[in-house]
Amino acid sequence: MKNRAKKIFLILILGSTFCLFLNACRHKSIDSEQLSEPEAVEYPITILADIMKTDLSDNAQLYPVNEEFLEEFLIRAQNYQGHHLQAKSSFPIEWGVVCIERLPEGKELWMVQSQSREWLYLVITSGFGTQRILDLIPVAVNIAIQDKDILETEVWTTQRESDGAFVVEKNYEWIKSVAEATKEDIEKAPDTYRRASAFTDKYYINDMGRFDYIQVTDTVPDYSAVIFYYNKNNKPEKWDEYVPMLQAFCEDRNICFEETFQNYTNIMIRDYKLNDLIEVDVTPYMGVSGAGMIMMKKGEEPKNVSFGNYERMQVEIKRYFKLLNL
Repeated sequence: MKNRAKKIFLILILGSTFCLFLNACRHKSIDSEQLSEPEAVEYPITILADIMKTDLSDNAQLYPVNEEFLEEFLIRAQNYQGHHLQAKSSFPIEWGVVCIERLPEGKELWMVQSQSREWLYLVITSGFGTQRILDLIPVAVNIAIQDKDILETEVWTTQRESDGAFVVEKNYEWIKSVAEATKEDIEKAPDTYRRASAFTDKYYINDMGRFDYIQVTDTVPDYSAVIFYYNKNNKPEKWDEYVPMLQAFCEDRNICFEETFQNYTNIMIRDYKLNDLIEVDVTPYMGVSGAGMIMMKKGEEPKNVSFGNYERMQVEIKRYFKLLNL
């Protein structure tokens, strides 16, 4: 009887110990689950700015996104990086939220930026506490890639218009070092040393919470123009002799012209009735000599010719505007 009582007592002790162990493990598991749950993020709710662009030196806070949202975002974004992306850039995988704007019917417009600050996206979500993505578009890019003596840059900025449209201006430039090239080399084959292109995309948010792409109507009138430029502190000899004759030559052929020695970034081209045609920035095309003329025509790459022999400059005008038979 004593042995039997001892056995029963031992069984009860072992059973109690095992129950306590299971209960402790259960509480430990619950505590671990509670600790592993991510804290809810309170994103800033605001109205997005009218101008959207990236700044590589920006160090403002980016708010984290959950793994499910990030996974869906990366799949969508990598399959659609936007029209006319030309710079060969690797797509970032680390992103955060800048802010959120409320949309009608509970939807939300998220501004999402890469940790590198090179990319900025607008993402439409279904809202109502969810992070399900309905659609997205890239609205700002700031990429610079150096490969030996070639520099590629891609810069996009977006303007939000009063009717709700998002107008994305996209500029691309490819530049080859001219350290070993002569001035004559550059003038004979400018495309060998520099190429540039620009595009404009326009989007509206439709009732389904998607971005509708709108074909942008070209509002720039047809024009042909020559910009005569020089450094105001170094006006070339014979400038006042040659340039008036070249301007008269242009006027006889209805080619607009402007003469400037400053404010090269915002030159207004006007027709002979003084109507504004287009404002241009000629700094990317100015030659190393600091004086010359830049010929431009709608739909054509501008060409720079350094100031020099009058006959040569006149021939260059004829060649660029296809007037050699005159």
